Amino acid sequence: MDEGLPPRIPFLPDLIAHHEEGVLVTGMDGEILWLDGDMQPLTEVMRPHPMRMRQVSISKGQLYATWLDRELLLACMGSMPVGTAEEGKNRSEIRTSIGTRTLHYPAGTTWAHALDAEPMALVSNDDSIVFDLYNRGMYMIGSHAEERWRLPPPEWNYPKKRPRNEEMVALHMEQETYIITSKGGRVQRRSLETGQLLEEFLLKNVEAPIEHHFKHETHHLVCSDAGMVSWIKDDEIMQQVQLSGPVQGAMWDANLQGWRIAGWREEVVLSQKLVNRRATQELPVHVCPFKGGALVLFNDGSWETSPFE
Repeated sequence: MDEGLPPRIPFLPDLIAHHEEGVLVTGMDGEILWLDGDMQPLTEVMRPHPMRMRQVSISKGQLYATWLDRELLLACMGSMPVGTAEEGKNRSEIRTSIGTRTLHYPAGTTWAHALDAEPMALVSNDDSIVFDLYNRGMYMIGSHAEERWRLPPPEWNYPKKRPRNEEMVALHMEQETYIITSKGGRVQRRSLETGQLLEEFLLKNVEAPIEHHFKHETHHLVCSDAGMVSWIKDDEIMQQVQLSGPVQGAMWDANLQGWRIAGWREEVVLSQKLVNRRATQELPVHVCPFKGGALVLFNDGSWETSPFE
């Protein structure tokens, strides 16, 4: 066992969000754990809400997140300061309150609101949060939850219908615009100030339906449900690889000038010069650059040092 590895995550890891001060790891049952830049725990494991976080975004010391429970048909969103870790209500209390006037929100939040539809995508910057609700539309709110605009669900101008095009898989903010990506592989660029459509285009040579769209500056990594990975820069395909299954996560590595990918029981590195792949016994959920190399986090909570320099 490598003694230099971070401590094991004591739950089934789900979402991982990096920010200026460290990392947030969330669990399949709503657990959260804050780590510092060395991947050492800053807090105890807590469960602010007994349901899975659907999306997370961290900006200016605040976590913005959505929670979803499809069985109970409940969803909410809220904000909490980075480093907050409080224990919330248990699932039985949530269940017995259904149909009453009592609403339970995540513990430790500075604000929280119930949602009337499934949250599909969320992104934030220093003072704004944009999110999409399934078949309800897009919204922008301020950091204190004040509404700035709301719009109906996006309409797409391409005449040929693509499968599951009404589902949004990603939101990315730029300086004065944001882009929204549909599961059908269509993208719209919209005004951050008004939400109005500025440009619409189709991701070229990309297989739909799409599961993930990762972005770093002008680099895009688009991953299909079937494991086809396409790295696009300035409308040019840099690399396109068929992996063994769906992608779990990906992150840009500035040292490699490429992508590190957690695949289906495999770790993958994409750079302009090479494609490195290796099989793993466990399912990797995250690969992140770390001290000149990289760390791999598996779904059992264990870490491993990547062999790919």
